[in-house]
Amino acid sequence: MTTGILRRTTFIVPDAAKAAQFYESVFGWTRFYDHSLVARRGFPPVGPNDEPVKLVLLKAEDPRVGMVGFLQYVDPPFDTAVPVNRSKVRMGEAILVVQTADADGAHARAVAAGANVAVPPTTWEVPSHDGSSVIRLRTFSMFDPNGIYSEVNQHLS
Repeated sequence: MTTGILRRTTFIVPDAAKAAQFYESVFGWTRFYDHSLVARRGFPPVGPNDEPVKLVLLKAEDPRVGMVGFLQYVDPPFDTAVPVNRSKVRMGEAILVVQTADADGAHARAVAAGANVAVPPTTWEVPSHDGSSVIRLRTFSMFDPNGIYSEVNQHLS
Protein backbone atom coordinates (compact mmCIF):
# COMPACT_ATOMS: atom_id res chain seq x y z
CA MET A 1 0.00 0.00 0.00
CA THR A 2 1.35 3.43 -0.91
CA THR A 3 0.86 6.01 1.83
CA GLY A 4 2.82 8.97 0.48
CA ILE A 5 3.40 10.91 -2.71
CA LEU A 6 6.85 12.22 -3.54
CA ARG A 7 6.21 15.87 -4.41
CA ARG A 8 9.61 17.53 -4.65
CA THR A 9 13.23 17.64 -3.61
CA THR A 10 14.61 20.77 -1.97
CA PHE A 11 18.29 21.67 -1.96
CA ILE A 12 19.95 23.97 0.58
CA VAL A 13 21.88 26.64 -1.31
CA PRO A 14 23.53 29.97 -0.48
CA ASP A 15 21.27 31.97 -2.86
CA ALA A 16 17.82 30.52 -3.66
CA ALA A 17 16.93 33.07 -6.34
CA LYS A 18 20.21 32.57 -8.19
CA ALA A 19 19.90 28.77 -7.98
CA ALA A 20 16.37 28.94 -9.40
CA GLN A 21 17.50 31.20 -12.26
CA PHE A 22 19.90 28.48 -13.46
CA TYR A 23 17.08 25.92 -13.89
CA GLU A 24 14.71 28.51 -15.34
CA SER A 25 17.28 29.34 -18.03
CA VAL A 26 18.34 25.75 -18.79
CA PHE A 27 14.95 23.94 -18.67
CA GLY A 28 12.35 26.72 -18.79
CA TRP A 29 10.85 25.77 -15.42
CA THR A 30 8.66 28.40 -13.76
CA ARG A 31 8.34 29.68 -10.21
CA PHE A 32 5.55 28.11 -8.23
CA TYR A 33 6.54 29.57 -4.85
CA ASP A 34 8.91 32.40 -3.92
CA HIS A 35 8.70 33.62 -0.32
CA SER A 36 10.64 34.47 2.80
CA LEU A 37 9.45 32.62 5.88
CA VAL A 38 10.61 31.12 9.16
CA ALA A 39 11.72 27.49 9.12
CA ARG A 40 10.56 25.85 12.32
CA ARG A 41 13.35 24.41 14.45
CA GLY A 42 13.98 20.86 13.31
CA PHE A 43 12.51 21.24 9.80
CA PRO A 44 15.21 20.67 8.57
CA PRO A 45 17.38 20.20 11.65
CA VAL A 46 20.18 22.78 11.37
CA GLY A 47 20.26 24.96 14.45
CA PRO A 48 18.79 25.43 17.91
CA ASN A 49 16.23 28.08 16.84
CA ASP A 50 13.60 28.86 14.24
CA GLU A 51 15.51 30.29 11.26
CA PRO A 52 14.53 32.90 8.64
CA VAL A 53 14.80 31.41 5.14
CA LYS A 54 14.07 32.14 1.51
CA LEU A 55 12.32 29.31 -0.36
CA VAL A 56 11.90 29.15 -4.13
CA LEU A 57 10.04 26.24 -5.73
CA LEU A 58 10.12 25.60 -9.47
CA LYS A 59 7.67 23.47 -11.39
CA ALA A 60 7.99 21.71 -14.70
CA GLU A 61 4.88 20.47 -16.53
CA ASP A 62 2.90 18.88 -13.70
CA PRO A 63 1.49 21.47 -11.24
CA ARG A 64 1.69 19.15 -8.19
CA VAL A 65 4.68 16.84 -8.62
CA GLY A 66 8.03 17.07 -10.31
CA MET A 67 9.05 20.22 -8.46
CA VAL A 68 12.44 21.23 -7.16
CA GLY A 69 13.07 23.67 -4.33
CA PHE A 70 15.95 25.86 -3.25
CA LEU A 71 16.19 26.84 0.41
CA GLN A 72 18.45 29.68 1.55
CA TYR A 73 19.12 30.43 5.22
CA VAL A 74 19.24 34.20 5.79
CA ASP A 75 21.73 33.82 8.66
CA PRO A 76 23.10 30.33 8.00
CA PRO A 77 24.14 28.38 11.10
CA PHE A 78 26.58 26.34 8.97
CA ASP A 79 29.28 26.72 6.32
CA THR A 80 27.82 27.89 3.01
CA ALA A 81 30.88 27.32 0.84
CA VAL A 82 29.94 25.90 -2.56
CA PRO A 83 32.17 23.09 -3.86
CA VAL A 84 33.90 24.09 -7.08
CA ASN A 85 35.07 22.03 -10.05
CA ARG A 86 33.25 18.92 -8.84
CA SER A 87 33.78 15.79 -10.90
CA LYS A 88 32.40 13.00 -8.68
CA VAL A 89 29.31 12.41 -6.55
CA ARG A 90 29.43 11.53 -2.85
CA MET A 91 27.67 8.97 -0.66
CA GLY A 92 24.22 10.13 0.40
CA GLU A 93 24.06 12.79 -2.29
CA ALA A 94 20.87 13.28 -4.32
CA ILE A 95 20.86 12.89 -8.09
CA LEU A 96 18.47 15.23 -9.85
CA VAL A 97 17.21 13.35 -12.94
CA VAL A 98 15.64 15.52 -15.63
CA GLN A 99 13.90 14.38 -18.80
CA THR A 100 14.09 16.75 -21.74
CA ALA A 101 13.12 16.74 -25.41
CA ASP A 102 16.48 18.29 -26.38
CA ALA A 103 19.55 17.09 -24.49
CA ASP A 104 21.98 18.92 -26.77
CA GLY A 105 20.14 22.23 -26.37
CA ALA A 106 19.89 21.79 -22.59
CA HIS A 107 23.62 21.00 -22.52
CA ALA A 108 24.48 24.20 -24.40
CA ARG A 109 22.27 26.30 -22.08
CA ALA A 110 23.72 24.62 -18.98
CA VAL A 111 27.29 25.35 -20.09
CA ALA A 112 26.35 28.96 -20.86
CA ALA A 113 24.77 29.26 -17.38
CA GLY A 114 27.91 28.02 -15.61
CA ALA A 115 27.44 24.26 -15.19
CA ASN A 116 30.43 21.97 -14.77
CA VAL A 117 29.70 19.16 -17.24
CA ALA A 118 30.91 15.78 -16.01
CA VAL A 119 29.92 13.83 -19.15
CA PRO A 120 28.95 15.59 -22.39
CA PRO A 121 25.91 14.39 -24.38
CA THR A 122 26.23 10.73 -25.28
CA THR A 123 23.85 8.15 -26.70
CA TRP A 124 23.38 4.85 -24.88
CA GLU A 125 20.83 2.18 -23.92
CA VAL A 126 19.44 0.97 -20.60
CA PRO A 127 17.06 -1.91 -19.83
CA SER A 128 13.37 -1.00 -19.57
CA HIS A 129 11.79 -1.24 -16.10
CA ASP A 130 10.69 -4.84 -16.72
CA GLY A 131 13.78 -5.86 -18.67
CA SER A 132 11.81 -6.83 -21.77
CA SER A 133 13.27 -4.12 -23.99
CA VAL A 134 15.81 -1.30 -24.03
CA ILE A 135 15.42 2.44 -23.76
CA ARG A 136 17.63 4.55 -26.01
CA LEU A 137 18.79 7.77 -24.36
CA ARG A 138 20.78 10.88 -25.16
CA THR A 139 22.26 11.86 -21.79
CA PHE A 140 24.66 14.31 -20.22
CA SER A 141 25.57 14.85 -16.59
CA MET A 142 26.56 18.03 -14.80
CA PHE A 143 27.13 19.82 -11.55
CA ASP A 144 25.19 23.09 -11.42
CA PRO A 145 26.83 26.28 -10.05
CA ASN A 146 25.90 25.12 -6.50
CA GLY A 147 27.47 21.69 -6.97
CA ILE A 148 24.13 19.88 -7.34
CA TYR A 149 24.55 16.83 -9.58
CA SER A 150 22.07 16.18 -12.41
CA GLU A 151 21.60 13.61 -15.12
CA VAL A 152 19.70 14.97 -18.10
CA ASN A 153 18.03 12.42 -20.37
CA GLN A 154 16.32 12.58 -23.75
CA HIS A 155 14.39 9.46 -24.80
CA LEU A 156 15.19 8.56 -28.40
CA SER A 157 12.95 6.54 -30.69
